[in-house]
This record gives sequence, structure tokens and C-alpha cells, in this order.
Amino acid sequence: MLTIKVSVQAAPQDLESWLALTRRLESEGFEALLAADHPGMGPSPWPALGAAAAVTDRLKLGTYVLQAGVRDPLQAAADAATLDVLAPGRVLLGLGAGHTFREWESHGLVRPSPSQRAGRLVEFVDAVRRLLDGEAVTVTGEHLSLVDAQLEKLPSSGRVRLLVGGSNRQILRVAAARADVVALSGLGRTLPDGHQHDVRWARQDVEGQLALIRAECDRSGTAPEIEALVHVVALTDDREETLKRVSEEQGVPVAQLQHTPFVLVGTPEQMAAQLVEQTEQLGISRYVVREPAIEPLAQVLAILHG
Repeated sequence: MLTIKVSVQAAPQDLESWLALTRRLESEGFEALLAADHPGMGPSPWPALGAAAAVTDRLKLGTYVLQAGVRDPLQAAADAATLDVLAPGRVLLGLGAGHTFREWESHGLVRPSPSQRAGRLVEFVDAVRRLLDGEAVTVTGEHLSLVDAQLEKLPSSGRVRLLVGGSNRQILRVAAARADVVALSGLGRTLPDGHQHDVRWARQDVEGQLALIRAECDRSGTAPEIEALVHVVALTDDREETLKRVSEEQGVPVAQLQHTPFVLVGTPEQMAAQLVEQTEQLGISRYVVREPAIEPLAQVLAILHG
């Protein structure tokens, strides 16, 4: 039997609506509530996730994704382990390389090159995984330095699950070897505004990334879950016409949009069928949508779980 999981990335506006959202996601069968991390440009994820822990019993809680480019690995591991005290076994620490210029400039830094950002994330992932597993960690790397660092007075049960997201080949390899979840972003080169990206939605790109992940899994003896970030969700009775509109907006051929996990368009039944097909054909069993997509995805989950 297929198990398809859908999580929601959202941000708090006020306590009442945040807790209402949290309760809704749990009651309607969503997998996780995820909070972004853009230092100085939005809410901090950890207080929001801590509040969500207080009103849920099953819902997973996590970062999507923590900006490893300017964050400290010991602090990141400590924050995740502390949330695990409040929500045992429900924490997902999502890590990414970062891309927005301002997140470095605010720290008085110049944004590193893509290869440098990927290199730091690789070191970051390894250090955090070992810290969460209860090790004392010493690292003298190109990007990180830790000396006998460890999580004291915090559980070291290994319950915190690690998610690593991106599209860079180096990042996908370390994700396959060290993470519990490999998250495909569907994004390519960062555009000059520092926020938007080229998209990589072609089926051949996805299949190439999956082949790389599976090769690393075979080498490492690992079996992470595979997840995709769904950038476009549109509930419609006219799938063909809506895909044409999305094609014009994104500059992506309709043929690519029809067979990509990063776009979900159609009736709830069509969406559910697409997710099942992708899980069977590609092995992508987890999906992340943003808050505006909750209503249609609740209907999809009702079909899948019915």
C-alpha cells in the first residue's frame, strides 16, 4: 500500500491563527508543519514550532529549511534537540545552503559561490548529524570549526530526523548518505534579485537527480525518503487550460509541466492520481506545499486516505 505524505510550509501571523492552523493540519492528516528560516527577513522558526508542539500530538514539526550558510551547527542541533524535548520523535531538522544575498550582507559577509555554499552545507550536515547522534564533534574544515562540541543535558536518542534540500549534485550526495529525507527543490540558478530562481522542472532533470541519489544510497547503504517541493498548486476543472497559463507565467513548456512533481494542477481526483503515479514511477512519496494550498490538498488527502 502506498503511503503519500503532504506537509505544509507556513509562517505565523499571530498566535491564535497559528495554533488554529496547527490543529487543522493535524486533524486533516497532513504530515508536518514546516517553518522557513530567512534571518532578519521573516519569523524565526523555533518559537513558532515550539508553540505548535503544545497543541499537537501527531503532527511533525520542522524547519524548511534552516539557512546553514549563516547558522551555527551546534546551535542548530541544540535548537532541534530542545524542540524534541517538547515534541518527542516529531522533529524534522531541514537544512539548506541558502541563496539570498541579504542573509549574508546583514552579517557583514559576501554571499559565497554556489560551490562554496554547497561545501559548507556538506560539512554542516555531517556535524549536525553527529551531534544529534550524541557524539562529541571536532571539525577543522574549509568552512566550519568545532572543538569537542556536543549536546550536553539534552537527549541524544537520535530521534530528530534530518532533511537536506537542494538541487546541487554535491548536496544531493550528502543528503542521500546522511539525511532521513532528501528534498528536491526543483530550482536552479539564483537570479540577480537574490530571491527568484530558474526552475528545473523537466522530467529528465528529476530522473537525473534521482539516479544520482540512488547511486549514493547504494554506495552508502542508506534509504532516505524522497520529497518534492510543489511550487504551483491549482484546483481547477480545466487542467489543460490552467497548465497553458502556468506555462506562460513560468516560461516552461506545457509538456514539462504535465509530468513534473513540482506542479500539481487539476481536480482533487486528478491531483491524487498524479501523486500516486509519481510515487509509483519515481519513488517520490513526500510533498511540501505552501499555506495557500491547504484547502485543495486537504481534499486530496481525503481521497488518498479514504
